[in-house]
Amino acid sequence: MKTFLKRAWTEIHLDRLKDNFTELKKLTDETHTQVACVVKANAYGHDDENIVPFLEGLGAKFFLVSNIKEAEKVRRCGSGSEILILGHTPAEYAAELAENDIIQAAVSEEYARELSEEAVKCGVKVKIHLAIDTGMGRIGVCVYDDDSCRRAAEQAERVSRLEGVILDGVFTHYASADSYAEDDEKYTEMQTELFFKTCGYIKEKGVSLRHTHCLNSAGGAFHYDSRSTLVRYGIMLYGLKPDVSLDMPCELKPVMDLKAAVSYVKQLKAGSYVSYGRIFRADHDITAATIPIGYADGYARNLSGKAHVIINGRKAPIIGRVCMDQLMADVTGIPDVKEGTTVTLIGTDGNIFHLMGIASGTLRKNGMQEQAEEMRNRIFQCQSYDSALSIIGDYVNINFILPETGKPCLLFDNVQ
Repeated sequence: MKTFLKRAWTEIHLDRLKDNFTELKKLTDETHTQVACVVKANAYGHDDENIVPFLEGLGAKFFLVSNIKEAEKVRRCGSGSEILILGHTPAEYAAELAENDIIQAAVSEEYARELSEEAVKCGVKVKIHLAIDTGMGRIGVCVYDDDSCRRAAEQAERVSRLEGVILDGVFTHYASADSYAEDDEKYTEMQTELFFKTCGYIKEKGVSLRHTHCLNSAGGAFHYDSRSTLVRYGIMLYGLKPDVSLDMPCELKPVMDLKAAVSYVKQLKAGSYVSYGRIFRADHDITAATIPIGYADGYARNLSGKAHVIINGRKAPIIGRVCMDQLMADVTGIPDVKEGTTVTLIGTDGNIFHLMGIASGTLRKNGMQEQAEEMRNRIFQCQSYDSALSIIGDYVNINFILPETGKPCLLFDNVQ
């Protein structure tokens, strides 16, 4: 039997997903708000066929997707949970929505009427959540002042009386909940006020709603409001920040690692050029490694000359332009790089960046967010493993060293 073809692959760490789910639940008052998991776009590229059953095993009971094909796939995973489509579904799919017990976002009263008419023809009823646009400018009934909130409530009341649909809820989406800027925070507050004012007017009209939800990932983390019956965790569930500049209220772990294997190593003389456009010219003799992944695989071309990969626990800068299915990295001074050596393009490999994450979490748990950010910035600017390890030691106590490698295995939960 041939061995695994090592070109490029992803590794999905379900233990990290479990940790993220647990941490996000801690941010939520579950007596009022249910944690809903966004699994659109193949669970953000993490493979929904494995992610959905795993999350259900952790207690997740509500999933969100972008279209009916994704919703049907989630249902085929054996999911008995609730599923809400956030994107558009043509009204003629009313029967499929009802048969699969899928909730559909309604972008307007007109769409709700079309969906209702089609559902009546098919002899079914479709559950819907009416979208309220409080300032995202994407989908939904627009509200911007008291009068428009009242008009939106009137539309919701009319929708609730349509024969072929069941108005199960209303929702909105934050535009800038992932920003610390004062005007952005005020904008989020304004969106929240408009949304719940509309919900209040809907209730005054005698319409009972099971769900009223406004919280996306950043909303749940930074603007939690117990009036929202759902918090829709997406990118944070997979361990990423809504914005890289944010200090998170909990520790998140990236669930996916992207890796490849070195395909070729060569020595280049000073003055040699690398890749298209000759944008990189070696100013001294270097060792270059070719890695078989490129922009056709989704590794962005605009990372050319900007990003690093990790090889044998050391950072190696990408040199020259990223090609369609290959890129090159400068591995000068990194020992034992050869054909087949594993390269980490996204994630950790038990190296200094993994240790940095542990140390950063230790500092944050001790209320030292500024020191955590300072430490990270210093590490990103240094050029060697030993220097980075020394920087970590400036902030936290390293507890245990493996004698055979001299590398740290564990960090104490205390700070310098």
